[in-house]
Amino acid sequence: MPTFTTSVHESITEVNRQEWNAVVTHQSDTGSVFERYEWIEAYEDATGAAARHVQVRTDGTLVGVHPTFVRPLPGTPFRFLGPPKPGTNGVMIATDEAAVFAAITDRMADLTSGRTIGHLIRPATDPAVRYATRLRARNYTPSVRDCRFVLDIDRPWDDVATDLSGKKRRNLRRAEEAGVAATDVEATSDRVEAFARSHAEHMRRLDGDGASAALLRALHSTVGDRLKLFRATVDDESIGELLAVRDDERDRLVLLFPAYDPTNFDHYPSEVLYRDAIQWGIENGYTTCDYGETTPDFEDGTFAFKTAFGGEARPTVRWERIGSRLGRVLYSAAGDGLVPGLGGSRVSRPH
Repeated sequence: MPTFTTSVHESITEVNRQEWNAVVTHQSDTGSVFERYEWIEAYEDATGAAARHVQVRTDGTLVGVHPTFVRPLPGTPFRFLGPPKPGTNGVMIATDEAAVFAAITDRMADLTSGRTIGHLIRPATDPAVRYATRLRARNYTPSVRDCRFVLDIDRPWDDVATDLSGKKRRNLRRAEEAGVAATDVEATSDRVEAFARSHAEHMRRLDGDGASAALLRALHSTVGDRLKLFRATVDDESIGELLAVRDDERDRLVLLFPAYDPTNFDHYPSEVLYRDAIQWGIENGYTTCDYGETTPDFEDGTFAFKTAFGGEARPTVRWERIGSRLGRVLYSAAGDGLVPGLGGSRVSRPH
């Protein structure tokens, strides 16, 4: 009978990069680029957030990981353990799933006491549903506050285009007639800096959530080869950009952060950039394009845009375990802003 041991680490730098990434991206079915060592390292560098990353070993071999951070409940002395903001934190297991899952959730229960009132798991991928029954048995409650849009791009662009609404296809034709062009550009340090400024302005205009300049700089440092920057231009002048990340192990291109100039919306930069990113993904062998997360409301402008661009809405399920009645009240009162999703904004306008 194998023996399992758990350990808790207050920084990702305390764990072995290769071991961690092997479990996340190759040995489990539930991990993603957002739980890789490098993504977590960037978040820690940018925010200084305190971590409680759990590892499980058997006979010295790493067989399970779960990244978490200490997250404050605004306006209270309490806190909870959950994903980065923005970000995800699935349970990734290589083998002996039942025993390793129990070891991870037992250790998380030990870590939630006193002022630490609960634990939030926010998986990055659909296969994490395999743990739903066990999470319920351990008093985790599911909730859906976001959804993501996924498009199958394992086919030619002409086939993909048939999934777009007639209005979006017309907008693309109008953009072409107006001389709008789009291309992917190398995400150099200078370009990421410039994008960070444009993205911040874009999110301020929309009163939405996005990525800080510090996080974008850190991501360029740690996962720069995974970032793709798409730019739309008219007469060689930029009218918008879209930052994507390559989740190569899952053959998925994720469209994360926008930066548009509102004075140029009549040139349809969002449509042009989405089309260019999708075409780039097709040409480079990706099977899905993920449009990022959105408020699940059919009247929300971003939801409508992504629907019209052929995306299939899939619920983002969060699993929450709050230990006390007071904790549940405080956590509920804090609202959706505790854990914004990856990509997009939480406002009712197209991004």
